[in-house]
Amino acid sequence: MSQTANKMSNALCIALWVVDTDRASIAWSNCHAKTLLRQNSSAANFDREFFFDDDFLATLRLMTVAYDIGEQVTFDWPTPLGKDDIIECVSTIISLGGERRGLSVQALFSNSSPLDAEIGLIKQLGSLSVAMLDYDGGFLEVSDVFASRFGTVSSMSDLFVTNSNTCAFMSKLSLGQPFTQEIRLSTLNSVHWHQLEVVFHPEGKVLLMANDIQQERGRENEIFRLHHFDVLTGLPNRYHLYQTLENILESGNKRFEHWGILYLDLDNFKIVNDTFDHRVGDELIQQVALRIQSVIPNNAELYRLGGDEFVILLTNILGVESLQEVANLITRNALNTYFIANMEMMVTASIGIACYPEHGDNVDHLLKNADAAMYRAKSIGHNTSFVFDVDMIDTIRAHLTLGGGLRKAIEEEEFELFYQPKVRLSDEVTVGAEALIRWFHPELGLISPDQFIPMAEESGMILPLGEWVIRTACKQIKTWQDQGIPPISVSVNLSGRQFMQTDLVEMVAQVLEETGVDSQYLELELTESMLMADAQQTIEKLHAFRKLGVTLSIDDFGTGYSSLAYLKKFPIQTLKIDRSFVNDLGISGGDDAIVKATIAMAKSLNLKVIAEGVENRSQIDVLNGFQCQEVQGYLFAKPMSNKDFVHYMKTQKMVNVSDVLSSVTSTI
Repeated sequence: MSQTANKMSNALCIALWVVDTDRASIAWSNCHAKTLLRQNSSAANFDREFFFDDDFLATLRLMTVAYDIGEQVTFDWPTPLGKDDIIECVSTIISLGGERRGLSVQALFSNSSPLDAEIGLIKQLGSLSVAMLDYDGGFLEVSDVFASRFGTVSSMSDLFVTNSNTCAFMSKLSLGQPFTQEIRLSTLNSVHWHQLEVVFHPEGKVLLMANDIQQERGRENEIFRLHHFDVLTGLPNRYHLYQTLENILESGNKRFEHWGILYLDLDNFKIVNDTFDHRVGDELIQQVALRIQSVIPNNAELYRLGGDEFVILLTNILGVESLQEVANLITRNALNTYFIANMEMMVTASIGIACYPEHGDNVDHLLKNADAAMYRAKSIGHNTSFVFDVDMIDTIRAHLTLGGGLRKAIEEEEFELFYQPKVRLSDEVTVGAEALIRWFHPELGLISPDQFIPMAEESGMILPLGEWVIRTACKQIKTWQDQGIPPISVSVNLSGRQFMQTDLVEMVAQVLEETGVDSQYLELELTESMLMADAQQTIEKLHAFRKLGVTLSIDDFGTGYSSLAYLKKFPIQTLKIDRSFVNDLGISGGDDAIVKATIAMAKSLNLKVIAEGVENRSQIDVLNGFQCQEVQGYLFAKPMSNKDFVHYMKTQKMVNVSDVLSSVTSTI
């Protein structure tokens, strides 16, 4: 240690003690603290029986509440020492276990020169990295800690990373006023952030404390990064987006700039997360982010809001056409597959477009309107975009209203199942029915499934709603049988998310047992895309249903991408030809060929075929010629309430289910 540093050490006495404010006691103290404070107490046991003035104790307790653990507070301790009236102290708020707090107090006292006292004042701030300078920035003496950190230095210019930093520091030094500065300094190991505190003394000396704050800066940077950026993708997050939009909006109001956003939501991403490990979903999100970043222009920035939602901000654009061009780039690129976990996956996005100032005059309105446009794009079809329109405001209100009322609607029985007959084509005997869910809202009236089913999927309410449909259909079967109506089966179309329920088979078995319905009267319908999401897992679940005795069918056959090899492995009994192929039967040779080939294939696999959407006799003639077994459509009957369906069954030709099993199909 240098001669000056030795003088510092010998001249200064560091008194340390811990105050327990709850117990109004000094919990611990070193010998210097006892020397410093003992004269204020005649107690034999100094640490436990030290006397506190009530007002001063109240002040100390207030400090422990007002400051956080680890914060430092400078205050005066009202204990006489010789001719002095107070002791200047620095305390740190500490934890004494549980919720108890206290103060770790430090004081320096000296009979040395005023210059040594100044050094002590700096050291009491919690740092031992101290140096003495002249007014020109030259080093006179340094402490051991300072030397171990910075090595041999002769002037402040040896510490600073750049000449400009040196000039700035010397400029402040020339003013002769104490100051504090945070700056990067060159240490022996690397460049670190430091907090410099400078104190001047009348004897022409400058005392410098250099406190290393690299770790604190690192923590601040990490907190900033976590607050502003998405952990999974590294993209700026929702908070960062709002800050950016607010700043751009302010500048846009001044310069009348055009800018806009694309609101992206991945199509059917929940199926990926529900079908595969979440790590697969995370990797897919990462690859989607990288691909989008690779195609968007330089004036665009990608943000991740969370989950499978992204926003692209474009500035300095000519108009909404610029936004549409970027949206088209993304949708075209989405058709390329992703290679993840030894699988090829394709995921598309629905994109909502909103432009400032046409579609919103503030951040919230613009994002809400872009979000609404995204949902409109999703309703039109996947991998497409839609530009916000003012006429969509009513749709937004309805979306919010309906989305919040689904659970209440289930609890208050606002839903009802309607039924549409299914007819055997050979003799036009009614052999079953299709069940369609309806929502009779107390204020909005009849709400189409096209409106509330997507909301149920998004919110997760599709699971309780789907269970309600299965339970209600089974109860209805039992009621019809009790009324003496020949038994027919009822089928329920499962949603993708519902089919991925791990306990779906158990739930269906429980409903059948509770309602007392034979499993042969319940049929479950699934879409092609649902079956092919994870073919092996699907096969296992389907066999579990068949073991239970439930009938299975593929709905809307021909609109998906079933593999014939897998179709042979699926324990399916029925194929339903989608109405889009039935509409132009007898008119379109292409549709005729598709329907004929489907029926022939189903016959070879020993599957029954039902044609949906039959509305005229010419379609019946064609289907009869192709030997289709069953049909349904407006030609025979529209969907009807339970009361009307019971009347229909009593007045129409019926057949017992033991002769021909058919099903009732729900729209969920």
